[in-house]
Amino acid sequence: MLLRLIKYFRGYVEVTLWGYAPERFFNLCSNHDILVWDLRRQGDAYDFKISLQGFRCLKPLLKKSGTRVRIRKKSGLPFFFFRYRRRKILFAGIFGCMLVLFALSRFIWKININGNDSVTDDSLLKFLEENHSSYGTYISNVDCTKLEEEIRSSFKNVIWTSVKREGTTLTVDIQENLIVAADQAKAALPDDLKDQEQSGYDLLAVHGGTVESIYVRKGTPLVQKGDTVKKGDVLVSGLLPIYDDSQTVTGYQYCTADADIKIRTKYQYKDSFSAKYEQRVYSGRVQNRYGVAFGEAFFQIPWKKPGYTQYTVLETKNQLHLFDSFYLPVSIVKRTFEEYETRQAVYTKQEAKERAARNLTEFLEKLTQKGVLILEKNVMIKAGKNKYTVSGSITALENTFQYAASTEHSLDPGTDEEGNAADGSE
Repeated sequence: MLLRLIKYFRGYVEVTLWGYAPERFFNLCSNHDILVWDLRRQGDAYDFKISLQGFRCLKPLLKKSGTRVRIRKKSGLPFFFFRYRRRKILFAGIFGCMLVLFALSRFIWKININGNDSVTDDSLLKFLEENHSSYGTYISNVDCTKLEEEIRSSFKNVIWTSVKREGTTLTVDIQENLIVAADQAKAALPDDLKDQEQSGYDLLAVHGGTVESIYVRKGTPLVQKGDTVKKGDVLVSGLLPIYDDSQTVTGYQYCTADADIKIRTKYQYKDSFSAKYEQRVYSGRVQNRYGVAFGEAFFQIPWKKPGYTQYTVLETKNQLHLFDSFYLPVSIVKRTFEEYETRQAVYTKQEAKERAARNLTEFLEKLTQKGVLILEKNVMIKAGKNKYTVSGSITALENTFQYAASTEHSLDPGTDEEGNAADGSE
């Protein structure tokens, strides 16, 4: 590719050679370091290409070998300039385009994000925008090393990152911690508690259930494996008792409780949807519109709308680029408009089951993203007069808790706030 560009900029000609001793002519070219290429024999003649500079040195070689040449085609930039030497506006336009390309090459127009899973593209793009490293940012203002450090400090589950720039493209490669589910499930310490003078914080149950396992890193455990807890119960206290020699509590040391506690709990699930729905019936009529997008601006050709009352739009956008890493802020956009009509329809039993299954799957996925392990699901679908109802329970294992300021009362799991025994005994 580079060699072809060099030949084009220097200019070359395609010629036909014939005469007494063409073989001697090619030997003379080799001895004088004159390059010829694409050599082909056509009967008693030879066709080949030679550079413009080399062609100017052929006269003595042709005389010695008794051969003649005829130019068949002229190619290259020198001939282009000579052919259009009177068209000053054309050259002014070419020069203006080169200036525009040079100016655009000083900004970021393409961002590639690789390796992210729990961290979404939108959150990373928003982060880059807040740090003045997004689309349209002047290249000299982008500090890749500083960005790497800020990404690692801002996203806790990112353990490695690499930011590099090539041309007008900014590439962000990250690697996330594989063990993030439990960390995401834990509650963060509320800001209103951080500002309090009280420095001890308890772990409270978010949902009721049975303790399957408990591992305490800091604090005083108030439950053990097999215990049944209710919502709001203190699982681990942030108070560490201080005993004297007679095992009498003389005071407390405050801390922020920290533990891994897995609780087997049940979620009540309920969903309902109408038996009637609007069904889209596509007519098969499709129209395409093409346009050019400059950043947020879009220019469509032709301007008129497709003329359908109801339609869907599928947009395909291809960003222009000169090389793999030299992207421009211009995109070719194709919009496909497909006409449809809406009709009232009623779910069949099978369609209702499929709709209920999709809704349940979405609900379970949200729980899984919070670090909840689904153990069992037991749901039923019932058909009413005008709607379907889905209800049941989901058994799950979770490591979720919330913080609360510690009190001395939280260290006494045996009595409730009214002084009655927690197990119901007198």
